[in-house]
Amino acid sequence: MIQPLKVLRSRGIRNLRTHSQEKVLTSLLLLCLLLPEAKSAEASSPAADTTANRIVSGIISFTHWPGKTGLPRLCVFSSAKHIAFSADAANMTPARSFNVTYITDWKSRPDVQCDAIYFGRETPRQQSAILATTAGKPTLSIAENNPECISGAVFCLLMNQTPPAFSVNLDSLSRSGVRVSPDVLLLSRKGY
Repeated sequence: MIQPLKVLRSRGIRNLRTHSQEKVLTSLLLLCLLLPEAKSAEASSPAADTTANRIVSGIISFTHWPGKTGLPRLCVFSSAKHIAFSADAANMTPARSFNVTYITDWKSRPDVQCDAIYFGRETPRQQSAILATTAGKPTLSIAENNPECISGAVFCLLMNQTPPAFSVNLDSLSRSGVRVSPDVLLLSRKGY
């Protein structure tokens, strides 16, 4: 069996500062490796990229919403190309960590509180405009159409590189109202 810490070090994550960080990074790696087998992360279509599902699930699992008592709700724009969570599979899994709602347009979305938003083809400018409507509500945001990651979403998936990775917009993170484990930030742009 591959030891998780050796895998992390072989991927370029060195000089871990504390045992706590080592444990979180190992947990995140195991989560990413095990989620393909978990029913909550099954893709609902063959075109969906299970790697994006694992990355998004991992980020959400290491995020805290102040005052949130139930499961967070991830609102996924229908324009998303790299992610697809099966609603049936998510409801059957006892260890699920979030609910999923698909939306086609922000203004005509169902009357649900989105704790996290997954943007598909929406531009960084559109992402910023939508996020402005959530001001005052802790909201995590993840985008697949924002490679520069200088405005808009907090996390930006980089699916066109090997291995796939993500980057973090610290300015957006500071305004989001959510708390993300600092150890997740160590994994940004390095792949997992």
